[in-house]
Amino acid sequence: MNLYDLLTNRKPTETYLQTESASYTFAELFQFVDDFEKEFFDESDQIIALKIKNQALLVFCIWSCIKHKKSFVLLPFQLDATLEESLLREASCRFVITMKEEKVGASFSVNDLTSYQTKGQSENHQTIEKASIGFISSGTTGKPKLIWNTFQQVEKSLDAIRSHDFMPYCNEQQVLISPFLTHSYGFSALLEYTLGNSTIIIPSEASFTSVFHLINNKKIQVLATAIEGVSYFYKQLLVFKKKIHFSNLQHIGFGGDFVHDSLLKSLCEIYNDVSFSVRYGVSEIPSVIGLNRFTSLENNTKSYTILPLYAIQIATENDDEILVNYTDDSTQIATGDIGVFENNQLTIIDRKASFLKVKGYKISPNFVEKTILDFEMIQEVQVFAKNDSLIAHIIPHKNYQKTELINYLRSKLPNYALPNSIKEVETIERTSTGKIRRQ
Repeated sequence: MNLYDLLTNRKPTETYLQTESASYTFAELFQFVDDFEKEFFDESDQIIALKIKNQALLVFCIWSCIKHKKSFVLLPFQLDATLEESLLREASCRFVITMKEEKVGASFSVNDLTSYQTKGQSENHQTIEKASIGFISSGTTGKPKLIWNTFQQVEKSLDAIRSHDFMPYCNEQQVLISPFLTHSYGFSALLEYTLGNSTIIIPSEASFTSVFHLINNKKIQVLATAIEGVSYFYKQLLVFKKKIHFSNLQHIGFGGDFVHDSLLKSLCEIYNDVSFSVRYGVSEIPSVIGLNRFTSLENNTKSYTILPLYAIQIATENDDEILVNYTDDSTQIATGDIGVFENNQLTIIDRKASFLKVKGYKISPNFVEKTILDFEMIQEVQVFAKNDSLIAHIIPHKNYQKTELINYLRSKLPNYALPNSIKEVETIERTSTGKIRRQ
């Protein structure tokens, strides 16, 4: 599969992209791709960095690079200059395409773009062997790192999804993709739903303000038939449930942190005829590794069926870490996750990096957080270690009683996993993708 072939069977007059303020047809996309080639591409095989806040414009630039097999890096717009320079140097990338103005109108062209060469890298510039896509992954700690995926890896993943009908809910949808396209989850969802001949709905800018404007738009609320997002996004959606309702919603997709039963229950009460999917993946792999699909809370197995492109091993000598192999080569990726794999079903227990060491005990903050959330007086929770003590920050509901919570935790947790301090806070610190920050 050539990735650009995902677009070639679509009618030019058909809408491909929709934001809160504009829509874009395939004809506009195809014209932009041709103009982009004339303006920015030459015969060299230099790596291109795309630093573009306007997400519709970014999608057009992505497809321009994909069509011509140009390696590119998706650069978050909000990186500070020093970190950006360091990551570009690590990527051997010295050619940056960005916007002339921070704000771009609903109608745009290649004339809204500009480019520049980064300094001090021309002599040491190296190219990568295969056409690749680079992501700046923040992970749980928020410390950015550069991840490369080759075009070939992405194409194999999409071929496997298609041949095994692995994600049928992606077909013929009007999908609202809330993760920013500079993150691997947002980018993968863009390709997966494009594979399914769906229309893509995205916020016009990579900002939480723009996401809110998008979901607050009445036209979008009627249009969207599927949503992809992290748990934190859906929790915020529930806060505004009296103002925001997607009247034609058919599917809700999750990525990122674990999905708690209380969140699913609340969503089911509002959208009682939708299907659900929870995806398992890591930044080092370009698409979904495993999928948990269900139509009701009762048939949620909380385990993942593995895409046949991949094979799973559990490294028992290394804290039961999950290892992922491509089935057609020897590439193996240590995921950093802890899990159990039986009957082609993967159950995620925790993440190695998130384990806390408190008073000599190894404690799972996710398990403690889940237990606190099971006590239905709590809206949000963050568990972390400080000065060899276990601390819990909570955002309580109005009916919260601290004494009742403490008694509940004593009945559910071993003594060493009981928080030494429980503090009420107004906000929980998170990464740019909505994950709880651990460090």
